[in-house]
Amino acid sequence: MTASDSLRTLEGLLPPRPGAGLDVDWPTIEEAWGTEFPHDYKEIITRYGDVLLGEYLEVLAPGVFTPDTCDEPGAPLGGMGFITADARDIWVDTAPVGVDVKSEELVTWGAASSADLFCWLARGKPAEWPVLVFSHGDDVWTRLDFGIAEFLCRVLEARPGVEVMDDSPLWGQPHPAYASSAERRRVREAESPQDY
Repeated sequence: MTASDSLRTLEGLLPPRPGAGLDVDWPTIEEAWGTEFPHDYKEIITRYGDVLLGEYLEVLAPGVFTPDTCDEPGAPLGGMGFITADARDIWVDTAPVGVDVKSEELVTWGAASSADLFCWLARGKPAEWPVLVFSHGDDVWTRLDFGIAEFLCRVLEARPGVEVMDDSPLWGQPHPAYASSAERRRVREAESPQDY
């Protein structure tokens, strides 16, 4: 399945809502990170923003704070840079034996409420970056040779190749609840009493 096919399938499962996506300055972000990001990821961020799927998996939005700068004074803790730095530390402690991957080649694009992490092996062309899933409970990494859009479609449709996710709340849930941080913030503001 091509990335374009996966994005069309994903839109059928999760129709984008107005105001959910993020307008990202990709040249600035990619300069800060020193790499181009995969096209399907950019499209997901543009259509859905930093989306939380089923109260379980959040697709992280990039910022100019990279793993190398996320702990600098004035840089907020949290976000994609901080979680990527954490994933790289975890890789050093838990990497499979005989796997030729440097921790610096990991970029985290998602995090789960279970503390599982979803990364790319950022080596070669971004369109070819495989997904690496870190299963926190087992301290095990699983490599999946396709991109983020196909990964999400396979999980939501319970298709072969992503059995590492078969006990997650998203498995086989083709239309999970989802919301970007902007949507979640609007709901919180509407539910909280106004200060006058």
